[in-house]
Amino acid sequence: MSFDFTYELLFEVTLFHNYFLNSGEDTYTGMSLADKEKMLQKFDSGSFATIVPTIETNTRLKNYKMVFKSTKTGFRVYTKVKEADETDPFISIPADLKLDFKISINDYQFENYTDLDFFLNQMFLFSNVKPTTEPVTFKYIPKNNENILISNAFLVSEKTTAHFLSELHSPERQDVFGIISLTMKGDTNPGNIVTNSGKILSPHFKIHFDNRKTFWKYINKKAKTEIKTDTVKPLTYSGFVEIDPLNDFTPKEPVNSQYPNPSVKSITKSNGDYYSEIFI
Repeated sequence: MSFDFTYELLFEVTLFHNYFLNSGEDTYTGMSLADKEKMLQKFDSGSFATIVPTIETNTRLKNYKMVFKSTKTGFRVYTKVKEADETDPFISIPADLKLDFKISINDYQFENYTDLDFFLNQMFLFSNVKPTTEPVTFKYIPKNNENILISNAFLVSEKTTAHFLSELHSPERQDVFGIISLTMKGDTNPGNIVTNSGKILSPHFKIHFDNRKTFWKYINKKAKTEIKTDTVKPLTYSGFVEIDPLNDFTPKEPVNSQYPNPSVKSITKSNGDYYSEIFI
């Protein structure tokens, strides 16, 4: 008799961020496969976010012989399967089984380089099931093959936020940026994790943040002057954005002028626009 246990992928969630994946004005999605691989080798979602199962979900994972595993690009959940059929869970998984994962931000500059607005009493929800407290415009968690960037459309109402927070144990309610909430049968077929007969589908979901674009404001304290770019420029961890003194400013600046790229530390907001301040 064999006592070897086999675990197969139940589902995967990838967490991407264009601040780290883009290079200057070159976008990750527009790169060659080789260049994408180079960017991925340097990428680690743990540098800006932490994802952990909730306490209740940890119990459910144990009860159904599932394993949570963090990766450099997010996490995977595996489930024990029958030896005769690797798509058949060892313990039958109910269609309404819900697994929740808490997202916390561990980089204090995340808000500066992420193209989102942040509000008190509202969290981001990434789910394959629409809460009853949300409107029909609710945005479902994207699949890995969809080119969807996370926007404020993924923010849920204060009522929905309060409901999900109420399901957490008291120590978990701190530093909640968002919740990934996945039910084995989603509202639509693309969101399903198991089939009608309970076989695993191993779907791959993706949460892809965009990098913030700001007007770049160059401040010369000694000369008491400041100039700003006519258009917004991308903030990226890698690469360099060339500033053209003849085309990026009105009026034009001297052709031999040099303009460094900003850090993400000094950002201000005025009338809905974001500005990066560079002191020269």
